[in-house]
Amino acid sequence: MLTQKSNEFFLQNLNKTRTKRSVMPKLIVDGSKINYHEVGAGERIILLHCSSSSHRQWKNLWNALKKKYHVIAIDLLGWGETDAWRKDRDDLLASEASIVSKIIGSAEDKIHLIGHSYGGTIAFYFAMMHADRIKSLTLIEPMLGSMLDPRKNSVEYEELHSVAKYFWENHSRGQAEKGIQKYFDYWNGVGAWLGLDEKLASYVLAGADKNFYEFQVIFDERLGRFNIENFKKPVLLLGGKKSTFPPLKILEILDKRFPRSEKILIDGASHMSPITHWEHVNTIIKRFISLNLF
Repeated sequence: MLTQKSNEFFLQNLNKTRTKRSVMPKLIVDGSKINYHEVGAGERIILLHCSSSSHRQWKNLWNALKKKYHVIAIDLLGWGETDAWRKDRDDLLASEASIVSKIIGSAEDKIHLIGHSYGGTIAFYFAMMHADRIKSLTLIEPMLGSMLDPRKNSVEYEELHSVAKYFWENHSRGQAEKGIQKYFDYWNGVGAWLGLDEKLASYVLAGADKNFYEFQVIFDERLGRFNIENFKKPVLLLGGKKSTFPPLKILEILDKRFPRSEKILIDGASHMSPITHWEHVNTIIKRFISLNLF
């Protein structure tokens, strides 16, 4: 659950997304304007945020990395100052991954890719599709529902799918806020939704349509079909010891299948560890990247 200190950080940084215009670089990908923050020089690190967030969730991390690395924190489709996802494009997963492709360009250098939750879903997909462009991969509780076998992981699958189903059903009935509250409380702790200030709640609620499709993405069957055992790059798997069962089971499955993975669970943290326990998370990530240079 969000602590008072971390909740204030969450509010301060995400509120700025809608209340202050950015002077950050933008580019056009498939007709959509993409916003991102770029700082530092050196080996490139790409940061992908969670749902209902923005590039600003990584502020403390990019400040910790910018003296040695070229850091790029992206606003995913529909969040921050990036354009909404165009529904006439029927493949959201590929659309998100194409943003990463466009930003890193055709240069031959390899990147360190970091993703949290839904951002971890996109990071995983991109890494599987473009392993030759990856130097290291960090996944912080990636939402990979298709990794959970309903027969073998029935408890975890049903728990995660029930949250998605509740959201889908209420959104379809025109009761988006009801679905948002359950989803937000599930990841942030009971009462988190009611504890948000009005501006942030409006920001999250405005993204309900995007959440609807993001829940579909995390159960995309393509995510469960990759031959993970062939991915030979170093992988850092991060989670919180107080997280819910599904993301912890997903980390366990990934740790067994990736040939070069390291799994770390943070004491006292849950799903939002990059925000609630950012100091610990940043220290671990800095160490991991420093061990996988050149």
